[in-house]
Amino acid sequence: MPEYKPNPVARIAAVIALVAAILVFVLLVATTGSDDGDNGGTNTQTEQNGPSKAGARAVDRGVWIVHEGDTLAQISEETGIDVDELLQLNPDLDPQALIQGQRIALR
Repeated sequence: MPEYKPNPVARIAAVIALVAAILVFVLLVATTGSDDGDNGGTNTQTEQNGPSKAGARAVDRGVWIVHEGDTLAQISEETGIDVDELLQLNPDLDPQALIQGQRIALR
């Protein structure tokens, strides 16, 4: 049986590959694993108090027209009006079943 002779180049390459794999894993976790509420700059209300531009226009008109994907919490954030107040202003409103085109009173 031939005598086993370790290859130093293969050992160094294996260590480098292991370090590179760990580094890639850490970078992936660091960039995609954080849930700090940042949507990559697409948030319409970033670090501001009060309604967004669309929310302010809706408040001026006194009505919010529901768009696809709107939720009562999102409407509350956009307009600056508390969810409980929205429910008081709209007693027939089912917050779990908003319909596109539905009008929600804001005053």
